[in-house]
Parts: sequence; C-alpha cells; structure tokens
Amino acid sequence: MIVLIIGGAKSSKSSYAEFYSSNLSKKGKGELYYLATMNPYDSEDLKRIENHLKNREKYDFKTIEKHRNLNEIFHKLSKEDTVLLDSLTSLVTNEMFVGKEFNESVHSNILKDIKRLGTKVSNLVIVSDYVFSDGIKYDSYTESFKRELGKINCELASFSDVVIEASFGNLIFHKGEEVLEDENFL
Repeated sequence: MIVLIIGGAKSSKSSYAEFYSSNLSKKGKGELYYLATMNPYDSEDLKRIENHLKNREKYDFKTIEKHRNLNEIFHKLSKEDTVLLDSLTSLVTNEMFVGKEFNESVHSNILKDIKRLGTKVSNLVIVSDYVFSDGIKYDSYTESFKRELGKINCELASFSDVVIEASFGNLIFHKGEEVLEDENFL
C-alpha cells in the first residue's frame, strides 16, 4: 500500500504518517523503517530533526538516513517491510541542489525510485509539503523547485492507494479513505 500525506508546516502530517506506518507495520512481519531525507543546513533544521526523533520514540522505527539517490538503499529492504519516507520535500531539495550544482528537472528520477520502492516493500507512507498557495512570486530556482515538487505530488497521488491532506491537525481524504477504514485505522 502507498499512502501520501501532504500538508503545510505544523499540520501534524508527520505525526499521522508515523501512526499509519506503525499500524500498517504491525499487520505484517517486516521491519518498520523511517527514511529520513532532511540534510540539515542550520540550527533550525537540527532542532526540527531533534523534535522528529523525540516524537517518534514511541514507535519502533529503524532509521535510514538517505538524502539523495534512494535506489542505493533498496538492497536493505524486504517485501514485508513498511517504510515512512519523511520528507519528499527534502528529497527534492537535495536532488535539485547538489553542492553548487542546480539540477532543474529531477521529478522523473525521483518518481522512478519511489515507484520501485513501493514495489520493494509492503507499505510505503510518504510525507510531502504543500508549498503552493502563498501567492508570492519567488526567484527562478524556488519556482523550479515548486514545479518539480508539484509534478511529483500529482503523479504520486495518481498511483497512491491513499491520499490525505493534513491541515491544522485535521485530515482531508482525497483518495482511499475506505482502504484505511477496512484496516480499522479510522
């Protein structure tokens, strides 16, 4: 099963993703992995990582830190595993901005890796950010980033079993609510 959870900052999307990942994992025999993609650039990022570590202490995640090139971790995973990828936004950032290099079009490779990851494991829960509605015109790099993330979010939504929008701690189901009801997660 593939679950996509999209939301803005402080929307509780990661908390919901941790909950769903843990419960999906309990239904099987595999490991529960937290695929951490954030590459910390400053003290604010380090604080965010620290908060995420603290928040997921109650779950039995095994953490894999991989900022880029997800295909390099596939050999560590089995068909019974559940993976929480947090976050797609960080992954896109890391793939687009490599050192001083700017890779404008990364969506195809990221989608290829995510599709493959989805076939390698039993459950894949993906956290992504909603960064599209502030009405501000940004520089060309940021606009390219937003376009790439938007393309990936749309394509992911098309092949995900469940698509959830987290907003101010509330969940809006755009696809697959009945799947989670069948699993008794609602």
